[in-house]
Amino acid sequence: MIQHYLKIANRNLLRYKAQTLISIIGLAVGFASFALSSMWVNYEQSYDAFHDGADRVYVASVSSVFYTGGNSIITSPLLAPHLVKTFPEIEAATYNNFTTEFNDEQSRHWKMISVDSAFISIFPITVLEGSLQFLHNTADEVAISDKAARLLFGDESPIGKEYPFNKKLIITAVVQEWKGHSNYDFDVISRRPTPQYQEWGYAAGTTLFRVVPGADIDALRKKLENMEVDMDGNIKKYPVQITPLTELHYTYPQYNTFVRIEYVRLFCLISLLIVLGALSNYLIIYLIRIRMRQREWALRKVNGATEKSLIILLMSEIILLLFAAILVGLLLVEICLPTFKQWSYISEESNFFFYKETLIYMSIAMGIVLLFAWGTLLVQRHFTLQSAISSIFTHRFSAFYRRTGLWLQLVISIGFIFCTAVMMKQLHHLRTSSDMGVAHPDLEYVAYLQGIPDDEKENWIRLMEEIPGIDFREVSNLPLPSSSNSMFTTSEWDDKQPGDKEIAINDFQVSKETFDLFGLKLVAGSFPDESSDRNDVLINEALAKKFGWKDPIGKKFSKSYVVVGVLKDIRLSPTVEAMPAVYTISMFPPRKEYVYTYHGKYEDARKAINEYIKKSYPDFYMWSRSFGRIIDDATASERILMKLLTISSLVCVIIAVFGVFSLVNLSCEQRRKEIAVRKVNGATISDIIGIFLREYMTILALAAIIAFAAGYVVMKHWLEGYVIQAAITWWIYVAILAAMIVIISISIGWRIWQAARQNPATVIKSE
Repeated sequence: MIQHYLKIANRNLLRYKAQTLISIIGLAVGFASFALSSMWVNYEQSYDAFHDGADRVYVASVSSVFYTGGNSIITSPLLAPHLVKTFPEIEAATYNNFTTEFNDEQSRHWKMISVDSAFISIFPITVLEGSLQFLHNTADEVAISDKAARLLFGDESPIGKEYPFNKKLIITAVVQEWKGHSNYDFDVISRRPTPQYQEWGYAAGTTLFRVVPGADIDALRKKLENMEVDMDGNIKKYPVQITPLTELHYTYPQYNTFVRIEYVRLFCLISLLIVLGALSNYLIIYLIRIRMRQREWALRKVNGATEKSLIILLMSEIILLLFAAILVGLLLVEICLPTFKQWSYISEESNFFFYKETLIYMSIAMGIVLLFAWGTLLVQRHFTLQSAISSIFTHRFSAFYRRTGLWLQLVISIGFIFCTAVMMKQLHHLRTSSDMGVAHPDLEYVAYLQGIPDDEKENWIRLMEEIPGIDFREVSNLPLPSSSNSMFTTSEWDDKQPGDKEIAINDFQVSKETFDLFGLKLVAGSFPDESSDRNDVLINEALAKKFGWKDPIGKKFSKSYVVVGVLKDIRLSPTVEAMPAVYTISMFPPRKEYVYTYHGKYEDARKAINEYIKKSYPDFYMWSRSFGRIIDDATASERILMKLLTISSLVCVIIAVFGVFSLVNLSCEQRRKEIAVRKVNGATISDIIGIFLREYMTILALAAIIAFAAGYVVMKHWLEGYVIQAAITWWIYVAILAAMIVIISISIGWRIWQAARQNPATVIKSE
């Protein structure tokens, strides 16, 4: 019996090859996307979840203008002891340095974490051999994981031996490696050195703490946000935000380019919509074909077929289709896996992990699809001979189901296209608009330089100027948010209102040279010249807003500063408000800075610089930044999501267009007699095409209204997350609607024209 069901299912799938192929491709894309995105979400959320009490561990962060997200987990070394002493809800806190990563001569990757003694109370570590006593004293000792011990020493005990990559360190313990992936993966554990400065203004590591069981986290969060500390005898606010340890990896990633977890979840939902869109398209055509064969199904029931056997017969075709879609989906996963690893930073080395997880999530998606299909077929299962003969209701229900399904597909397709178009417009606006405060975003500035002795700087500059394709120059005083090392507070300014609190101000030095070079813009006043007083300064829009000044020119603050110009806000991130800043014209010798432009790709330029300079300076290392790449890093999630949405839109449009074509094809078959009678009564081919077009254009118009309304609400909310926003202009609606009209007209016009040209006498005779 099973062989009989599968044989009939295979015949039906092969009979409608084009429809079957589109359905398989649509389902396969949806399955692959859903499996990979679900795996990604689950992986990100499982970081450090294996630790006992991980749900009670939090990471502290503070506001920072030096990070595009507006917050930093780099905090003061005084914070950890202060938390344990001040808040009874906190039972332990640790302050640890960054993880050090390096490769050995055999290209093996190693990680060293530097921790204090409190770390092992928050993260229980199993000691297999030796002791961790070195965390409580000043000895130059380390512990290594059992995996590292096997790789480095084989079956020998490493206790008492020198650590091979730093012979000053002695191994005194072997500990068990973590059972899962962690933010603090390690091969080596070393003792964190005492911080250089014990001050609230100094930051060099991260603070983690564990709360007591049953602690009121919301109440603790409010206390920490209003926390005050003693800074050299002055009580000042030191607001702290907290993040659960299990959310640390995707909230504060270790990489500049990453995809935000909420976007991965969104794409997971989009993948399900693609699956349901492809399935609903297939089911609409499938059920219409069943309705066309309803007399056959009714006669089967009269001759003893049960509803159960009919449902199994119908479901066997869908199961066969889904099995083919899963095979194609696995092939897509194999093709996409290298790119997926690059985007997700999932550190699993074995591909078996990915395929195992993929099959699990594809099975979940397949179960959802089967449940949806089974429920749909149950609604359609009541075929009796009498209802088949008097099929007025059947035809009406079939038409309603067909139109509703087509309308839903068009809503999803137009919605995806609209969201993608708005996202592209916003990202283009951020990349090209002067609203970010810099007119020349592709100018690279040297942010970090090592391996060049001070007395060799002139020779290095000469070498940089010799590199083909690199335009290198020396400038002075870069007024960029990431280049400031100075900040002060003021409580004195003109027009200050009662109750106004002191304002923190970022302090920069600026020269006319760099002002013109980066294409900075004044929104009021003028740039100070040589005749200006040394206290004449520029301020940015954010500081003018903080002071409450509508006309800042000539106003004074901090006793002596006089505002002569207002500079447009320079932003590191399109999602974070600019930090209030003052720009002074220094009376001291200007600080030397270096900038360059390049032709072609940044990676090629960087490679050329390294290869040329390292010939003379083997230890040379240079890290440069540009506003364009800072914006790219800050909007990496959006750019990757835009690519995914573009692919999703394309798949959905193909599915919807094929659905329209298939429905028109079946509709022409069902209405052959109607078309013939209309022709006999004088209707022209254009009249008949118009009848069909009006029906489908009405469905398109209704779909566009809902899709545009929902898309506007979603994208308006998304745009509100940006300080700088591109307008959702009218031409986006017109362009999308016009494109859909053209696509649908082309997809159905040929088939209707072909049906309308048939000889009416032949059609009526055959009917």
